[in-house]
Amino acid sequence: MKKVSIVVAVYNAAPYLQECIESLTCQSYKNIEIICVNDGSTDDSLSILNDYASKDIRIQVYSKENEGKGAAPARNMGLDHVSGDYVIVLDSDDFFEPDMVESMVEKAIETDADMVFCTARHYDHLNHCRGSIFKRPEFQYVPDKNPFSYRDCPDYIFQIADFVAWNKLFKRDFLEKNKLRFEGIPISDDQYPSVMGSVLANRIVVINKPFINYRINTGKSQVDSQAKHPEAAYQAIFSVVERMRKLGIYEEVKRSYCNIAILLMRQYFDRMRRYDDLKFLYEKFNKEIFPFLGAENLPIEYFYDHRVGEWYELITNNSLGEVLFQAARSYGSDMTTAGLRFRFPFSDADKGSNIAIVGKGIAGRYWYSQAVLSGYYNEVFWIGKEEDLSKVSGVDKVLYAK
Repeated sequence: MKKVSIVVAVYNAAPYLQECIESLTCQSYKNIEIICVNDGSTDDSLSILNDYASKDIRIQVYSKENEGKGAAPARNMGLDHVSGDYVIVLDSDDFFEPDMVESMVEKAIETDADMVFCTARHYDHLNHCRGSIFKRPEFQYVPDKNPFSYRDCPDYIFQIADFVAWNKLFKRDFLEKNKLRFEGIPISDDQYPSVMGSVLANRIVVINKPFINYRINTGKSQVDSQAKHPEAAYQAIFSVVERMRKLGIYEEVKRSYCNIAILLMRQYFDRMRRYDDLKFLYEKFNKEIFPFLGAENLPIEYFYDHRVGEWYELITNNSLGEVLFQAARSYGSDMTTAGLRFRFPFSDADKGSNIAIVGKGIAGRYWYSQAVLSGYYNEVFWIGKEEDLSKVSGVDKVLYAK
């Protein structure tokens, strides 16, 4: 009976950890080891893990100091201790259907697959209910053969695989042979094993069943995390694209990769809350990232999602000021009563002056939108915290959103 190693990185997950671990110990497939790495948690996570380990010999608990590099160091530490024939790397705030491991490993054995993908569904933590099924993998792109490889669908492989690792089972010797590890970056650390695994695997199988309950509505916003790390919009692309180029693969899968990578960039750009971060990404995309991808002057037809193509054209064909003006118009169309509650004090700053708006909340957002949309001022800076005012120069008036 093949053994499956399950790696779970844990950081301050106490409110969800019991449900996560119990959904693993209750799997119908019993020949598993559950390797939990406590990544410097400051809540009760470690004591919860130790309690479960004392009752189930399949659970191993390791601890390390948190390095501020996301989950990657803990995930890699877990991989150092795996002994199974197959490996699954899961998140500690999710929980799993009881037949997840059995279904995935049986499919892997049956087809001799290097990787097996499954689907997931949302789980609303606040309302305690299951919700919609994720759009990943996008099954309309899956080849009509089983198993398959990227060569059967080079234009769509990453629409099938996506950039996440938590919905995948890997053959362990495949991981080790190809040196697939998680990158030490705060967000998107699993892009490397997911992307490279998808193009290096000779045999991939997809199961159209949501084995994973992906927890949402926990009070912890992924948007907040992304807003703090603008570099995460592109940081992961360098190593994967460089390796694909060395292997002579990149040009074959370029369209698929650019579509999903530029979608990710759009999501990050839209979630930035500070002018400096928007400017940083705007310049980084146009001067470095798009050229690195070989993605200059792409026609809108290149994109599978027209919204991504429209954003790409906006970013590449307009100044940052013009981009922000369009964003302000979008905000304006949705203001309704919020616009009335957060009306900008136009009389407090002179026409044609340079102003800075301090306040990262919803008031700051609408003040900024109204100030830019009005065309009343020469330059408008949106600053999250007062101490960041030193990063901009030439400001005639500072206004505090409230």
